Amino acid sequence: MDGRPLLGDTKKVGVLLDSKTFDDLLSPGDRLSIAILRHCDSDYLKFVRTPLETAHSELKKVVEYKPQIENSEIKWVEIKRSEGFLEKRGFGYKMKDIKSIAKTIFHTNNIYQSELDRMITVFIQAIFNRFEKSNIYITNDKVLLKNRLWFESHVPGGPLNIMSVEEASIFLDLFFKKNGNYYASCRYSLNKGYWYLLSMRLKIPHYNAGDPMIDALAYRLYFALIALDEIGIQFYSGVSNDTMDNTLYHFNYLISLITGIFDNLALKTNCYLSINFPDPRKVSLSNKSRSEFLKEVRNKNPNIRNHISSCVNFIKLIYFFRELVIHREGLGTASFEYKNKDIEWKANFIKISQKMGDCIRDCGDRNGDFDQFTKWGVYKSHGQIFLEPFHFSINAMTMLIKFVDKYLELLGYSSFIENQKKKRDEFTRTLTFFEKYHLGL
Repeated sequence: MDGRPLLGDTKKVGVLLDSKTFDDLLSPGDRLSIAILRHCDSDYLKFVRTPLETAHSELKKVVEYKPQIENSEIKWVEIKRSEGFLEKRGFGYKMKDIKSIAKTIFHTNNIYQSELDRMITVFIQAIFNRFEKSNIYITNDKVLLKNRLWFESHVPGGPLNIMSVEEASIFLDLFFKKNGNYYASCRYSLNKGYWYLLSMRLKIPHYNAGDPMIDALAYRLYFALIALDEIGIQFYSGVSNDTMDNTLYHFNYLISLITGIFDNLALKTNCYLSINFPDPRKVSLSNKSRSEFLKEVRNKNPNIRNHISSCVNFIKLIYFFRELVIHREGLGTASFEYKNKDIEWKANFIKISQKMGDCIRDCGDRNGDFDQFTKWGVYKSHGQIFLEPFHFSINAMTMLIKFVDKYLELLGYSSFIENQKKKRDEFTRTLTFFEKYHLGL
């Protein structure tokens, strides 16, 4: 998904569900699909789903739309809400045009009814979004996701906001937070600090409070999660100088927090392994100028050194950013707009060097499943390399969290979460509920 103004002053979002996607996910008990469906009676979301017989009670709670057909043409779409209110939307598209688009998308002249139904839903999403631009369509249909920008530039045209279940979970979470709501689940609201505390606790289960250096690490991760969400809110607030400046503000802070987390781990390792370098400037996870310390780590505990080595490209990348953000010229920015006969999209970008691009690639970056930039947000154009901050930050934080929790385990910490779940107090009940039903990362 590109940067588009879905949040802004939006107070209510329409949500169209692909029933087949959710029916398939509910069978194995997919956490995100269950978490989304728990908001079906939210005061801030307006749910409707595609027609489908389902055995899942969670999905049955969501009202279906009903196409009204005359002479093989859809004339309007009806939605009968549980309170008896009937919504009617004029359709206006011809079936021959929908079939023509289906032939283009599926690369065949022989269209199955199931394929035609998938195209019809895209056109129905278009009429839902005709006057309410913040409606989203949630589906894991790879064909629709891959062509979501194409649809917006062709027939049916206009903003469609087609999202995967994972993308929608993140977007809806940001929508709630933008409006001051921090939900563990629908109608179970927490204050902001408690939401992020629970999120941080679950992401690094081997964090045990009590050690000042590790407590400092935990607080930095707590603030990093807030910074990540602030970057996400800017991403979904559209492309402008203001959103670019706000993004850069939170991105710079995120980078400093991550390097601070690396420093906390290094300083704790210095004591834990009795290396005891007196000068903290010589204690670092960076391989660039602190190799003496890392050699001592290998001598004392090869497992910890191997773990650091497994993320060497990520650590190097973050320190590249740190040098620019804190010590040098800062990060260059660009508001980017791409347009050709097939697709249009916009994004706020950071300019990066070839070395940084190579580091991101070595961190496991790959082509995006449905976006024009890579999984980590890299886009190359006319010899320049650009980075979309939100997608980068999501992947950087995901890698950081895995790295930190494993590191804490190697430092000898047991799982706080496993130990806590043996208790039956109020905190444990809230923690378990949050783990099952929260949206977002």
